[in-house]
Amino acid sequence: MSDLLRETLREVLYGPDGLSGLFSAPGDGLLRAAHALTLDDLRAAPGLAGRVMALRHALELTALRLADPHALLSDPTDPQGWQPPGAQAWRDELVNLARAGQALYDALYLPLTPAAQREAHGAVLHAAREAALLQHWRGLRPQ
Repeated sequence: MSDLLRETLREVLYGPDGLSGLFSAPGDGLLRAAHALTLDDLRAAPGLAGRVMALRHALELTALRLADPHALLSDPTDPQGWQPPGAQAWRDELVNLARAGQALYDALYLPLTPAAQREAHGAVLHAAREAALLQHWRGLRPQ
């Protein structure tokens, strides 16, 4: 079960290896969609940067909780209404998002209880939904 979940998370993060996947086409992964967003995009769509941060928090917390059910998130930043103050802050958030995805991927190698498997599934589906939202928004924005 964990092998399938890891493969699904990999597709959500990076897009499928083949011509199409369960959630996206090649090159349509979450990380690519997030990296395509500019500061102007984030200003034009209030709340989008906060959604990315909230997803990162969810991925980080899930990874931590798979190892320790009592773990707490260490980042006190409230994602609601968060806007990066500059390009470096946005780049830092994108790096943290990639790290959170990798941390969850690594945590899926742990022996998981059924409850932990459900929590991991929820995090992967949450990431898939947010990736679809970012891809959709990217398709709507003026070029």
